[in-house]
Amino acid sequence: MRQFLAGLALAPLLLLANPQGSKADDTSDRQAFHDFLVQAKSNGSADKEKVAAFYKTTGAYWRDHWLDYSHHPENYADVMALYRADQALYPRPFVVPDPERYRKDIELFKEFDSKNALPKNPALFVGSSTVMKWKTAEAFPGFSVINRGFGGSVLEDVQYYYKDVIGKYHPSAILLYCDNDVTGGGNPDQAFEKVMQIYHQVRADFPKVPFVFLSMKHAPNSAFANLGESAAIDRFNDLAKAVAKKDRTFGYFDMDAPVLDANGKVQPDLFQDGEHFNDKGYALINPVVEKLLVSLHVPHSN
Repeated sequence: MRQFLAGLALAPLLLLANPQGSKADDTSDRQAFHDFLVQAKSNGSADKEKVAAFYKTTGAYWRDHWLDYSHHPENYADVMALYRADQALYPRPFVVPDPERYRKDIELFKEFDSKNALPKNPALFVGSSTVMKWKTAEAFPGFSVINRGFGGSVLEDVQYYYKDVIGKYHPSAILLYCDNDVTGGGNPDQAFEKVMQIYHQVRADFPKVPFVFLSMKHAPNSAFANLGESAAIDRFNDLAKAVAKKDRTFGYFDMDAPVLDANGKVQPDLFQDGEHFNDKGYALINPVVEKLLVSLHVPHSN
């Protein structure tokens, strides 16, 4: 049985996590997590180390139980209520991280470019891990595409490395996806301001190149985020929709639509970890994006 030790100084806890385990194991897990949350509630703190430890512990639990929770949320009602109460006691403000943490990733992009013939006038996929994990070359073999996603990035990272992930190329289209500003607790209006700053730079460098905002998906793990995250996602996307209605060169693509079920609900089985699509999820998105590439007149690869 896989085990992990949560290093929260105020309440050390051993959680037993095994998605393939017995119901008894699941019950034991949930009780241990319940006891941890009860203890954490009496020791709420804004201390950075304690906040980090709290979310390390709770994050580890939810990562092991997100799929079961998605199918059986009623089994987690008690621990979810406690978790919500504890979140208010462990505030986690959004802080823009140092973009230099991606220097090695960017240097690898440069090294690849120096050793390979790049596709001509590619559709440029840029952004965070949803882009990075997207096998765009395999998904769109008939098209000229380049993937410049680097996982965990926020919009300020894209701005910081703009010349290396966008400006140096001669794209036929630019498709941007980045959700970590919002999932990290950032203000969606402020995050969208950064989208527009990137867009205006693109417009200055490539006046006629289509720019597509890939909407922020409603992943299953949003259930464990702050209560306001779903509304923040909607706000972020709505701001993009409003611009797309007024500006023909600012496109909007709905990342949720291809992967929702008949009732308009997120299908958890299309995600590998509650946050990122698995191959089945991408397989549903790819045909729709291929039509988008055709409409954007992305050239075929040689």
